[in-house]
Amino acid sequence: MSATLDRLRRLQSLRPQRTRPELTYAPLDEDLSQEDARPPRRGPLEELAPGAEIATPLGGCYVVSQSFALAELRGSRALGDLLALPPHALAAWHPDFGLEALQDFSRAAFIDTETTGLGGGAGVYAFMIGVGTFEASPTFSAPASEHAVPTHFVVRQYFMRHPGEEGAVLAAVAAALDDKQLAVTFNGRSFDLPLLRGRYVQNRRLLAQHAAVALLAEGAPHLDLLLPARRLWRRRLQSCRLINLEQMILGLQRTQEDVAGSLIPYLYLDYVRSGNAAEMSRVFYHNCEDIVSMVSLAQRLIQAYSAPEAAEADLDVQGEDWLSLASGYARCGDLPRAEWAYQHALEVIADDRHRAQTFAQLGDLLKRQARWDEAAAVWELWLTSVPGVDPTPYVELAKCCEWQWLDLERAEMWTAWALHNLRSAPAYQRLPGQVADLEHRLARIRRRRGGTA
Repeated sequence: MSATLDRLRRLQSLRPQRTRPELTYAPLDEDLSQEDARPPRRGPLEELAPGAEIATPLGGCYVVSQSFALAELRGSRALGDLLALPPHALAAWHPDFGLEALQDFSRAAFIDTETTGLGGGAGVYAFMIGVGTFEASPTFSAPASEHAVPTHFVVRQYFMRHPGEEGAVLAAVAAALDDKQLAVTFNGRSFDLPLLRGRYVQNRRLLAQHAAVALLAEGAPHLDLLLPARRLWRRRLQSCRLINLEQMILGLQRTQEDVAGSLIPYLYLDYVRSGNAAEMSRVFYHNCEDIVSMVSLAQRLIQAYSAPEAAEADLDVQGEDWLSLASGYARCGDLPRAEWAYQHALEVIADDRHRAQTFAQLGDLLKRQARWDEAAAVWELWLTSVPGVDPTPYVELAKCCEWQWLDLERAEMWTAWALHNLRSAPAYQRLPGQVADLEHRLARIRRRRGGTA
C-alpha cells in the first residue's frame, strides 16, 4: 500500500499545478517588462484614494471627489461646451430616451458603476457608483444647489468598503440624484441602470423613502451614449467600446494607472479580503475617466447629429460615418438633410461596398419621392463607378423604364445587360435565384413588347 501511495504522490507532482495569481501586486499591463513594472504599493484606502466619509441615515459612506473646471480640455473641446447643446437634439434619433423636453445638461447625472461581477443577478453588487454633475463652487461632501450657474464638473465616487455599507452607498446616491432630470450612461440601458434598480429593490426595507429613485426608473429620461455612438461610428471603427472611442474620436490616451474592466471585480474582492487598497486607486481612476469621457462624447455626438457641417471640420465625422448619418436622417424623416449627407458620402467614401450602399439608399430615397430622373442618374452612376455584378442598379433602371416611362425597349436592354453580367460571373458571385429572377423578368418584358406590337 505504501508503494502505491508513493507512486500516486510522484504522479501528482508531475501534474501542472494551478496557483492562484496574486492580483494585488501583479503588473496589469502585459507589455511592461519586469524592470518597468511599478513597485507594489501597500496602504489603507484613505491614503491611496483620498476621500471623505459622509453621514447617511444608514451609516457612514466613503466618497472620493474630483472637480474639473468647465474650461478644461478633454481632447480638443472644453467640458463646458456640452452645456450649450440641447439633449433633445437626439430625440428624433432615439425617441425612447425621453429627451424631447430637455433643454440642456445642467441637471444631468453622468453615471457609471463598478461591480463585483460582469453579469447581473441578486448576488452582484455595485461596490462603486460614480456620479458626475455640473455644479457651481462645488463642495465635495454634497452636490451644490441646482439654481447656481455651473462652473465645474464634479465626479463623486461612492464606494462600498465592505458589503455592510451597501445601504449607506445607495442612500447617498439617491440623495445625489434626487433633483436630477436626466441620466447619462454608456451602455447603461443594458447594465448600469437595471443593476442599480435591482440593488434598490434588494435593499428596499432598509432604504425606506430612498427605495425608489425616480431618475433610475424605467421610462425616465436616459441618454445611453453607446447607441448613438454605435449608430454613427460602427461602419468605420472596429469597436465602439468607450476606451476605443476615447482614442479614435476624442484623441485621448489613458495612463498606466488604468485597469482593464474585466479585472476590476477581482481587485475589489482582493481588497475586501486583505484590506490593502494597493490597486483600488486604479479602479477609481478608471471609473472617473469613464464619467468625464462621457461628457466629451455626448458633446461630439450631439454636434455630429445636429450640425454635421461643423462636425466635419473637426474630423469627428468622416468616411463611412456620412452614410450612417444619412441613413439616420432618412429614418427620422429629414429627407433634405438625408439627401445632402448621401451626396457628401459619395464624395468622401472610397470603399466600393459602402459606396454601393450609399448609391442604393440615395436611389431609394429619390424613388420614394417620385424623382425618377434623378434616381435614374444615381443608378447609372452606380453601375458605372462601382465594379461588380450586382444587378440592383440595372433592375431599378429596368423597372423605371417599364412602369414610369413605358419604355419597354430600354427596360429589356437593362434587364438583359444585368443577366449577361451574372451569367458571365463566377458562381460564387451570384446569389441563389438571381439568374432565374432576371430570366423571368426578361421573358415577361419581351411578352409585353410582343403584345404591344
